[in-house]
Amino acid sequence: MMEHLQIDVDLELETAFHTTGNLRRLGADKALARDAEGRWVIPATTLKGFLRENAEVLLRAWGHPVCTGPEPGNMCKGQALCMVCQVFGNPQHPSPVRFSDAIATSPERETAIRSGVAISRHRRAAYPQRLFFVETTEAMPTQWHARCEGEFQDPRAAKAAAALVALAARWGKAIGGGKSRGLGWIKRIEVRIALNENELSEQDLFPFWRAWEEGKDVAES
Repeated sequence: MMEHLQIDVDLELETAFHTTGNLRRLGADKALARDAEGRWVIPATTLKGFLRENAEVLLRAWGHPVCTGPEPGNMCKGQALCMVCQVFGNPQHPSPVRFSDAIATSPERETAIRSGVAISRHRRAAYPQRLFFVETTEAMPTQWHARCEGEFQDPRAAKAAAALVALAARWGKAIGGGKSRGLGWIKRIEVRIALNENELSEQDLFPFWRAWEEGKDVAES
């Protein structure tokens, strides 16, 4: 019997947010991401990338050998996966967790159009004639919710995945595009976890966090 993991993520952003979507909007070079129903979303790929990057930084700081995404050439090859790839997957190994879009749960208001200038990181100067316009949410707090689910062969692997996602979420400070321009700053993020419909508490996850901080791969519990 497979172990069913459910992870609910609730975010509150304190600044305007942007992630580029596939739709076009008059007056914006980069339109805000929306789902098929036209609702604002934080795409699953953005949420997953945000969590993965935080997990990589934390585990590497604690001395764990983890690969560096998202470039495929820098990620695990073969069957021996690092702790991050075990949870978030890589081009050769799908993630056991299905990440979903985060949907805006706060009332949607009018979006805003912000201007920007492309900057050369090498020259540390603006490119000539590179003005662009970005659609963002209004500059006020917004709330978002995502539900992620996965199937695991044993409860320890499921708990380890839950612990890594929860830890990565806590570490995050901003999400989406334009973070250096003040977009997507996180005011609050909460993670609720259930294994086979039974809620997991921080006490259930703490042994993993403690073991990882001590440089161990597996929690001794």
